[in-house]
Amino acid sequence: MAYTNTDWYDVFFKDHAMSQEHSLSLSGGTERFSYYLSGNFMDQEGLLNYADESYYRYSVNGKINAKINKNISLSYNTKWFRTNYEAPSYLNQLFFHQIMRKWPNAFVTDPQGYWADNSEIIPLKEGGRMKEDLDQNFQQLQLDVTPLPGWNIHLQGNMRITTNFTHTDRQAVYAHDANGEPYAIAITNATQPGQSRVIEKGTKNEFYTVNLFSDYSRQLGDHYFKVMGGFNAEHQNVRTLSAQRDGIIVPDLPTIDTSTEQDVAGGGYNHWATAGFFGRLNYNYKEKYLLEVNGRYDGTSRFMKDQRWNFFPSFSLGWNVARENFWKPLESVVNQFKLRGSWGELGNQNTSNLYPFYEILPVKSNSGNWLVNGGKTNTADIPSLVSTLLTWERVRSFNVGFDFGAFSNRLTGSFDYFVRKTVDMVGPAPQLPLVLGIAPAIVNNADMKSYGFEIELSWRDRIGEVDYGVKFNLADAQQKVVKYPNTTNAFNDWYAGKMSGEIWGYTSLGIAKTDEEMKEHLASLPNGGQNQLGNKWGAGDIMYADINGDGKVDGGKGTLADPGDQRIIGNSTPRYNFGLVLDASYKGFDVSIFFQGVGKRDYAPIVGTNGAVFWGAVNNIWQSMAMEEHFDYFRPEGHPMGANLNGYYPRPDFTSNKNHQVQTRYLQDASYIRLKNLQIGYTLPKQWINKLHINRCRVYVSGDNLWTGTSLASMFDPETLAAGDWGSGKTYPLSKVISFGLNVNF
Repeated sequence: MAYTNTDWYDVFFKDHAMSQEHSLSLSGGTERFSYYLSGNFMDQEGLLNYADESYYRYSVNGKINAKINKNISLSYNTKWFRTNYEAPSYLNQLFFHQIMRKWPNAFVTDPQGYWADNSEIIPLKEGGRMKEDLDQNFQQLQLDVTPLPGWNIHLQGNMRITTNFTHTDRQAVYAHDANGEPYAIAITNATQPGQSRVIEKGTKNEFYTVNLFSDYSRQLGDHYFKVMGGFNAEHQNVRTLSAQRDGIIVPDLPTIDTSTEQDVAGGGYNHWATAGFFGRLNYNYKEKYLLEVNGRYDGTSRFMKDQRWNFFPSFSLGWNVARENFWKPLESVVNQFKLRGSWGELGNQNTSNLYPFYEILPVKSNSGNWLVNGGKTNTADIPSLVSTLLTWERVRSFNVGFDFGAFSNRLTGSFDYFVRKTVDMVGPAPQLPLVLGIAPAIVNNADMKSYGFEIELSWRDRIGEVDYGVKFNLADAQQKVVKYPNTTNAFNDWYAGKMSGEIWGYTSLGIAKTDEEMKEHLASLPNGGQNQLGNKWGAGDIMYADINGDGKVDGGKGTLADPGDQRIIGNSTPRYNFGLVLDASYKGFDVSIFFQGVGKRDYAPIVGTNGAVFWGAVNNIWQSMAMEEHFDYFRPEGHPMGANLNGYYPRPDFTSNKNHQVQTRYLQDASYIRLKNLQIGYTLPKQWINKLHINRCRVYVSGDNLWTGTSLASMFDPETLAAGDWGSGKTYPLSKVISFGLNVNF
């Protein structure tokens, strides 16, 4: 490797990229007929250097409402979207993994001016292109009939058709040796050096729904009744087709027909359907007391015949306290106050496999390890066990809350507390003895409880010629496993009482500044020291706490009864999600500010190669990386780079992860507040634009993701922590966006 100083993010990403968006809408009509038409176009450049990346989006939207006569009306909605995305075929999760483990001393070009073979620039520039064309077509037709006063019949038909075609060509790419001679290199783990490949994929997804329902309402004095009943059905068809061929003849014409080697084809069909009958009864008395009762009887094709149908009831109550006589003395202050509560059940049919009760034999083509007649054999694996008893998950929800308005509705707000319990949930397959020799079946084996609250407050007022408003919302939710058959009692599996997002780890006492300090610590652990976590402990290594007092530091049996020295040190669930909107307007000027964030969240850097973004140096030197933050590591007296006894990181160790255990010292506070949007606008006075036959004209400047306040390690973004197949931090960067716009109404 060379001795350079390369900032790989600066190499691969631009400081900015341009984007434009244009919209046009038209509306009009009469009392009996109205229409709305709109169109939109977006063009967005990518942030990559060395390769073009583009995104185009087109959309058309139309709506027609027609009143045929006093009893019959018809409405029609249509929407069409097209997106065209093109990028280097190498712009995938592997690319982000590769550039994030680049050493800063690696060079971009060699002394002869050729791109370095491991710089990722060659496959980015020359490794082929990926193109995706996505069409979405939405159609809705609704007929409303009123045969008698108070009686309505509604018929709705919906259609959504999505067509997706992707093309990927991977070209043979070459680097140059010290003599300037080209040699082939591989650009992905799926192709060999010098190999070229074309992949074509097509998917068509058709989703249809029909709703037929009728309602009847009647007022009897102070009593209001409304009943409704109906039927709905859903049907989805999916068709896929794929083809792959190696050996592109002409690099500029990368198609299946212009390739010559090793055909691979695939494709299939799947479909599912649901049907349901539903009914509702509403009652209110003087707008004081409100009652709603619902019932659904739903069936799905995704379960066995005797498990398909289920009944799901619900009801809600409301009390408009502000309508009571005893509230009149408070009306001048609190003019609205309503209490409400609800309980209900819904069914969930979504499972990872469309038809999980069918036993599927996994078959792979050309995957054998021997040749027959010059070709590899096909293989088949033992399928997983299946259960014929799989059925609906039942989601039971309980909610209580209130709404209020005060000071002539300048202050409004609401509060909700909810408890949601998922009964007969499809949890992880239970752990069974290895002698079974096959993956166990997934079943309805768990109950999960969610609970939390939501608060929303809003203030809107006017002072002189200034209109202003403040809106704040806060929400929190937690999930807990109520029931699960954890036969091993392992805490890394589900178990009754487990909170979603639990982080188990060790308690760290600090970094030993000298070998003597480490020896003293190990001497306090006479029954094995820290040997189960690693060896060759010395200055610069982590000293872990003996939590259970057994004279050693280890993970025990990994069970709730014997977790060793591990304990729950944090939780990765985002808590206290909040948003704050401030807006004001004055003589044509307007401004709005939107903050959002998470009040509580923990993040534990992953042990191993995927955690290199945080740790820098890990147990595999080729997965390690170095950013400025990583140089704050322990260095003893006399180190060539200078001593750093109080460094944040332990000493670099490319042989083990003993210092990288999940632990309290490196548990990250992932809470944050972000200025999500700031917009300033000006609406031109009407006397300026009337002569141009313009009703309204507004210009504005807007900024997204302008500022973030967080204690999270600076190499991460709090909104993209969970993104990336190769670990946190290895994903497309979140961008700041500055927009300038013009809105004109004629």
